[in-house]
Amino acid sequence: MEIRPFSAACIPAAWEIWNECLSRDPVNSDNFYRRIIYDANFDPDNYLFAVDRGELAGFVYGVKRRVPDEVSGLQPEQGWIAAMGVRPSLRGRGAGGALLGAIEETLGAQGVTRIDVGPYTPNYFCPGVDKEAYAAGVKFLGDRGYEISGECCSMEMNLRHYQTPPRYLEKKRALQKAGYTFKLYEARDSLSFFAFMAKHFSWWLPDVRAVILAGRAEKTLILAQNGSGETDGFVLRGLDGTAERFGPFGVNPSLQGIGLGSVLFHEMMENMAADRVFYTYFLWTSGRNLDIYGSWGMKVYRSYAMMKKIINR
Repeated sequence: MEIRPFSAACIPAAWEIWNECLSRDPVNSDNFYRRIIYDANFDPDNYLFAVDRGELAGFVYGVKRRVPDEVSGLQPEQGWIAAMGVRPSLRGRGAGGALLGAIEETLGAQGVTRIDVGPYTPNYFCPGVDKEAYAAGVKFLGDRGYEISGECCSMEMNLRHYQTPPRYLEKKRALQKAGYTFKLYEARDSLSFFAFMAKHFSWWLPDVRAVILAGRAEKTLILAQNGSGETDGFVLRGLDGTAERFGPFGVNPSLQGIGLGSVLFHEMMENMAADRVFYTYFLWTSGRNLDIYGSWGMKVYRSYAMMKKIINR
């Protein structure tokens, strides 16, 4: 079994083997380049292939920050396995173990002491390991020292015949009488919006800034503003350029419970349906949010084990 780092010669087969190994999370050429190769933290030495008797048997995509995150900084001891897989026809020959050992050694040499499987921001594909689709992967990692640190879910909703339920229309009218407005983002909202984000949701600032700079926010970012024009809530879609992707989404914590969140959610559903986006999903939520989103019509379609390992003890 030979382990090789990523090279230009691997590119034609890279997403082919990815799609064979990770059938629930396919990529195409555009997606692969945009979210991996063009990522500021991409390092070919951290993307490894296993070659078994001259055939590509599997891969592992590891990440360590080379450029500081706007909020989290460099996180010098943190690493991620953003994706990993072995071709079904070649499993059982040791490729998975060889790849895992190699990426742990490679990241460890770069100062990493903790590896999380999945949730590398901003370009994660899944927040963890799909417990149903990749059940063998959960066991494989567990047998090699990875612990389950939590669980989370992805949710979805069909918008083909969407109509806002009357009770939320009534809630919207009540909030409007109290001075609130619900509107698409405009450049003149930037100071209020960024002040709100910096105070309450700073970890999402890089994401929303990227959407604004890409020129998409005027169609995909909805704000809730109080009578003084201050932002008290927001909801975004199309975070990575995928029209169907919902989120992030948040309301001033001191105002939760008055209905801003429910109105914003349904405002976005109307926005998507009007734009002929008839399906929506988001990748990551957990806890009581499952019940909240469920009450608005969303359903769980994937569940994940969030896994981590401490190395270089």
